[in-house]
Amino acid sequence: MNTISTIVRINLASFICVAPALFSVPALAQKLIPVPAPTGVQTTPTQPLTAPPTAPLPAPLTRDEQRFRELASYIKSRGSIDAQTRADIVKLAVDIDKDLTAATTDRDQMLRLLPARAQISIWLDDSAAMDSAFERLLAVTTAPDAVVLAWARELNASGRFEKSAEVLQARVFATDAKNIDAKIALADALIATNRFEAAQAALNSAPALGRTSEQMMAIGTATRRATFGRSLFNRELGALIKDQQKGDLPVVEITTTRGPILVELFEDQAPNTVGNFIEHIEAGTYTGTTFHRFMRGFGVQGGDPTTATGGIGGNSNGGWVIPDESTAADHRAPLVGRLVMAKQHATDSPIKPASNSAGCQFTILTGPAESLDGFYTVFGRVIDAMDRVNQLRAGDQILSVSVISKRNHEYKGVHLGAGSAGEYALPRPGIALTPAQSGDVGQ
Repeated sequence: MNTISTIVRINLASFICVAPALFSVPALAQKLIPVPAPTGVQTTPTQPLTAPPTAPLPAPLTRDEQRFRELASYIKSRGSIDAQTRADIVKLAVDIDKDLTAATTDRDQMLRLLPARAQISIWLDDSAAMDSAFERLLAVTTAPDAVVLAWARELNASGRFEKSAEVLQARVFATDAKNIDAKIALADALIATNRFEAAQAALNSAPALGRTSEQMMAIGTATRRATFGRSLFNRELGALIKDQQKGDLPVVEITTTRGPILVELFEDQAPNTVGNFIEHIEAGTYTGTTFHRFMRGFGVQGGDPTTATGGIGGNSNGGWVIPDESTAADHRAPLVGRLVMAKQHATDSPIKPASNSAGCQFTILTGPAESLDGFYTVFGRVIDAMDRVNQLRAGDQILSVSVISKRNHEYKGVHLGAGSAGEYALPRPGIALTPAQSGDVGQ
């Protein structure tokens, strides 16, 4: 779906709080401004903050700071960024850049404008500008720990895990509270890049004294993720060795507006899903379609044939549904770069998928997704141009999909009928239970 229903983590108030000499943290917590990412983006919801009533944010120091606040409020109320709003954002970015280089701009103004500039770069999906804003903010702030932590969390949210680890490991945090948060963020980045022992070491090195209940819960969750992720990764390594030994898995090329992406299909573990995928490819189902759903730090979803004729996407299965192949003993792991079939939600649960409801829509994972294991069929992996996958956004087009090589037999999936009406999607990142936690789905 294209409607933005959730928020990104970066906002004006959370940035301004890195200047505690200017503002009180309780006042800022009360005045956090939820700001969505570009149109089509869906992100993990955050819990609303609650705090006692406090004084409002101080008056803006510049006209451009005031414009930013008005724009943020407008975007929050609309829940999306249309073409005119995007044009306004671009113009404001130019004006703030001029302010930041003006000789008359003092340090207090910089501490207001640089957070705004970072948020604007997030709206515009400009990672270089975001990094630049954070780097410049570090040079003038009196609270560098908070700045580095905010930067790293945004890098994690946008799937730039290597950069996040680099930023966090380069900083020696002065306070235990920020150090604990930094270790948690570092563990998240390391888990996403399959460095599980290093992730656990980061968690183990977090100061033990002064941990809040939220931090203790986050450390426990990250520990479980590292343990489960390691088991998935080790299982996947064995499967990859067997793939190499055979050397005959089907390969397809997905040509997008960002460039071609080469994918290897896991026929041995998901033969019906691969047969279904190639059947759709050869029928032209994916030609001219768009990626209709982008989940920051998680994945990009496409394959809905209705998007080729202007539909918003999300509800079509291409004509039929197929059996799941997600619970066999040798099922593939949902690691970064894997292709996963989208399914409908179960009628009796908001977090579990309906059995045997996959059709033609799929997601390419750009972040860790161990919570999907055992629930969603993983049927392929990107073997070339993962950098292009990371650039994909809602609205980018699949120009064509072609089969480069395949085994010498007919490829066709088992059809279970037309299925039912409803949205095809993956759960919000981190929401679904893993089979190991729930006990509802066997391995």
